[in-house]
Amino acid sequence: MSTLDAETPLVRPEIAEIFADLFQYDGPMTPTTSPDDIQRWDSLQHIALIRMLEQTFGVSLTMDEMVEIRSVGDIENVLQRYGA
Repeated sequence: MSTLDAETPLVRPEIAEIFADLFQYDGPMTPTTSPDDIQRWDSLQHIALIRMLEQTFGVSLTMDEMVEIRSVGDIENVLQRYGA
């Protein structure tokens, strides 16, 4: 169990790990965590985030879904649609 698990009870551990790897972010995460909270979450890194989500959860996101993701909660909502 990583330290992220204890700090992120409302966020899936897989998502917290992606944020730790991609953004070097280990701060508190909630469904409202957004690019405003994470300095490295810019437009270029957003593309990398989408790719990691697709690989991790075995989904293929549409362009609309990629644009829809503006927070951790949005990621959760999109993944739920896929049953992931």
